[in-house]
Amino acid sequence: MAAIRRPDRGDEWWVDFRYRRRRVRRRSPVQTKRGAEQYDRQLRQEFAEDETHGRNPFAGPPPTFGEFAERWMREYVTPNNRSSVQRSKHFALGRHLLPRFGRCRLDEITTAAIDRFIADEVQHGLRPKTVNNILSVLHTSLATAADWGLLRGVPRHRWLRVGDTRFRALSEAEELALLAHVPLGFWRAFVVFLLHTGARFSEAAAAEWSDLQVDQDTPVIRICRVGRNGIAGATKTGSHRTLPLTAELLSEIARLGRTHERIFPKPDGGMMNPASKMKYLHRFCRLAGLDPFGWHTLRHTFASRLAAAGTPVHVLQRLLGHTTLKMTMRYVHVDPATLIATAATIRHALPIPDPNGTPVVTRPPPRLPMEAISPVDFRSTQQKTDPLGSASVWSG
Repeated sequence: MAAIRRPDRGDEWWVDFRYRRRRVRRRSPVQTKRGAEQYDRQLRQEFAEDETHGRNPFAGPPPTFGEFAERWMREYVTPNNRSSVQRSKHFALGRHLLPRFGRCRLDEITTAAIDRFIADEVQHGLRPKTVNNILSVLHTSLATAADWGLLRGVPRHRWLRVGDTRFRALSEAEELALLAHVPLGFWRAFVVFLLHTGARFSEAAAAEWSDLQVDQDTPVIRICRVGRNGIAGATKTGSHRTLPLTAELLSEIARLGRTHERIFPKPDGGMMNPASKMKYLHRFCRLAGLDPFGWHTLRHTFASRLAAAGTPVHVLQRLLGHTTLKMTMRYVHVDPATLIATAATIRHALPIPDPNGTPVVTRPPPRLPMEAISPVDFRSTQQKTDPLGSASVWSG
């Protein structure tokens, strides 16, 4: 073993050995002889793994997380993420991760260190979803460090369990009350646009008159951009979609004067921001006697209406512009009327008990043996009636 004590360093335990004819001297993280011997074995094994995977074993210790985070934001986040994601990652780093791990080397961010960080964040009152968002930034940054050869592996950690998120959707009575207190003109058209298309606020704010296609049997609007910080850019998923327009929505849009290339511009021609315009929605809620809610509630209401009407989930996914069905299912709400109707259906489907409490089960008629069925009769048993009432041959 190459574990030695160095009097010139206050009798600290170091490892000192040669690998590929080059001298390696490192301070042992555990200041005991046994700890230094174990560190020696660890370094030799890591050097061998580095050579196997094409890494330089003599590159030295990795940088601190603070040094790496600056490079990561510049070379990875800025070219690959949209501006809103860049801001959220910058906030997570500056507010939570750098104060805790900024001075730590990348290889010192272990599973135990992350678990302590999670416990402290929860103790400080952060919600599990917020902690998971911060952990996602940490995990992505460390994974990038591993891809760049600065880290041998990404430490494992546990994600906090998050309950089902409760989204609010307006009932029909609430929707009518809201629309009754939204003045005709710009705001009435904007609210109806969100309710009848399910578009995001940023998508509606960036919609242009050229996106409307009304000279066809089914008028539609093409959602192909969003507005962020007054700048039009790609949609959240980077895809385009086409949404049908209702007659009521077309009537509201027709009342607007075409003063700008955008359908819903600010008075000065700029692009609306949801935070700055929230006061108008809250004002309409107070006038209607409703608890204030956000713009996204109108999108949830759109999804809930279509789901209650029996719209297939994959169609709803296309209309909302989601990349996964899992995200679409979070938007689907079941209103009480649908639950009552479903309960009635279940009651009719289940056997009804007789006065003695014994369920009455209707037994199917006995099946005839195959040899007793003529070819014509056999074909007739394979027929069924489709929902339109015409007979169709069952294909199995």
